[in-house]
Amino acid sequence: MRLLAVVVAALLLSACGSNATPADTALDCAKPANGRAVWQLVCNDPQLTDLDRRLQTAYQEALARPGTDRPALTAAQRSWAAERDGCAHNTDMRICVLEAYQTRLVQLAIADPDTAGPPVVTYRCPADFGPLTAQFYNQFNPPTAVLNWKGKQEILFIQPSGSGARYGRQGSEYWEHQGEVKLDIDGTTFVCRTP
Repeated sequence: MRLLAVVVAALLLSACGSNATPADTALDCAKPANGRAVWQLVCNDPQLTDLDRRLQTAYQEALARPGTDRPALTAAQRSWAAERDGCAHNTDMRICVLEAYQTRLVQLAIADPDTAGPPVVTYRCPADFGPLTAQFYNQFNPPTAVLNWKGKQEILFIQPSGSGARYGRQGSEYWEHQGEVKLDIDGTTFVCRTP
């Protein structure tokens, strides 16, 4: 009898893992958050609640796309959810959560073959700081700059600017003015030139 219970439990666990649903990272605001500060924040903030709904829709669409590597996409979504929940330790939890949702929406959008990719801009940077490229997705909400710097992707969002083009997020900023681009990426500051 005990052996049968163990086998049934193992089958249930394996079934849960292999049939991960889009809801496995969705927040259910009808259930208590049980001390999860990020969940409480999202459920009590209309903008964040809307972003959570938009993300779940985008995630479901990505899962349904022909040729999608469902296990890889599910793993990436779970990893993202853990990062979002880690915002509870950020000094500005709301901005961290907001940027987490915006970033994941951008990642899913640019992975969609139907998303038109803007031209790649290559910058002239000091040898120690290059290479740097950018694509500007002005059709996204908010408009987004996707930078590739030293093999790492940085997703930045439009920011108010008195002059020039400015994109940023917690810890990183891109500011272009009259052909000069000032960058601060995770504490590394440098200046590049437009082509």
